[in-house]
Order: sequence, then C-alpha cells, then structure tokens
Amino acid sequence: MVAGRRDLLLEVAAELVARRGFAKTAVADVAEAAGVAKGSVYREFASKDDLLDALLRDRSLRLLARVRDAVEADPDGGRLSVLYRHALCAVLDEPLLCALYARDAGVLGTLVLGRGAGDSQEEWPREVLRTLDDAGLLRPGLDAGAVQHVLGALATGMIALARRPGAQQAARTEDTLRVLTDLVARGLEPEGPVDPDPGKRAVRALLDRFTERVAGRVPAGSR
Repeated sequence: MVAGRRDLLLEVAAELVARRGFAKTAVADVAEAAGVAKGSVYREFASKDDLLDALLRDRSLRLLARVRDAVEADPDGGRLSVLYRHALCAVLDEPLLCALYARDAGVLGTLVLGRGAGDSQEEWPREVLRTLDDAGLLRPGLDAGAVQHVLGALATGMIALARRPGAQQAARTEDTLRVLTDLVARGLEPEGPVDPDPGKRAVRALLDRFTERVAGRVPAGSR
C-alpha cells in the first residue's frame, strides 16, 4: 500500500460518485481522476463494491469524529437538541451520507440500498434516545419510539431541503435548522434547567461505541 494513496482514491471516488452516481462511475474513472493506474485501485480495493463500502465507512467515521468534537466543544453538548443539531449539520455537509439516509439509488445505486441502512437509521437513533433518557435529558413520559419517528421525519425533511441547489437555499436550510433545534429543545427536553454533563459523558461513550462498530471492531447490535 502506497502511503496516502488509499485516502486519495477515497476522496476522488467521493467526488465522482456524488456528481455522477455510483452506477456511472467506473474504477477506471477513479484511477484516471486520481492520476494512478487502474491496477493501483485494485491493490487498495478488491472491487468497485469494496470501494463503495470503504467510502461509506470512511465518511461515517468522519461524521462520528466531527460530532464527537462538536459535542466536546459545546457546553450543552449533552442535550438532545444540541446533539441533534451537530449530527444533522455533519450529515448535511456530506452528500454521500445524505444519499444513504435518503436511500437515493440515483447516487449510490440499488446495491447499497439493501445493506446497512437499518443499522444507522433505526438502531442508532434508538440507542441515542435511550442513553439520553437514562441521563435525564429526555422529557419524562414521552414514547421513545414516537420521538424517534418524529426526529427521523424531521431529519429526512432537512436532508431533502438541503439537497436543493442554490446559495439562497443554503441560507434557508440554516435558518430552518435553527428553528428546528429550538422546537426539539422546547418539545422534547425536560422543563427547567438540567445538567448536561451526564448526557455529555453518555454521548461520548455512545459515539465511541458507534466508531468501533463502524470500524468493524464491534459487531452491530453489541452494547
């Protein structure tokens, strides 16, 4: 393995897949754009599907690292509304993860839609809500399943909004995200002041588990 070559190929593949779609992006296209021989791509990735798997894994790990850093730097990082905002911002900045969340076959192809989506879109949000509820950062009496569906629907809407082109649309997305964060805080968090530190510690441990899971060190579903 040539130092830095794998990262270069992932960056090039990410740009090509986001622009052309996975079905219309050939291994030869990635090699040409990266300025390497086609065989160099196959020395890093066994197949085109393997390249896509590695690309989505890489983007997911980046997202988790970004959210963890944002939570650590934010005094209120353990609150549901703040964590939700940081996570949404990270997803919205990554076109391939937006496509994965939206199950966009035009970008990622039909092959990827049958694998992996349930883990990230169902199990992980449920685990986040359970963690915050245990830390006293979710309003008592709420049905966790209903909260999960509401947050998922809002995230889907935000992703659809953000994927529309134009600078004006980007500003509208930011304004909408600000209002959405306030609605989550008012509707789903406990009334009155709360100590976000327990939630912050819990979220830190949770993100570490997710990172290990994505990296392949812990099987999906492990606690």
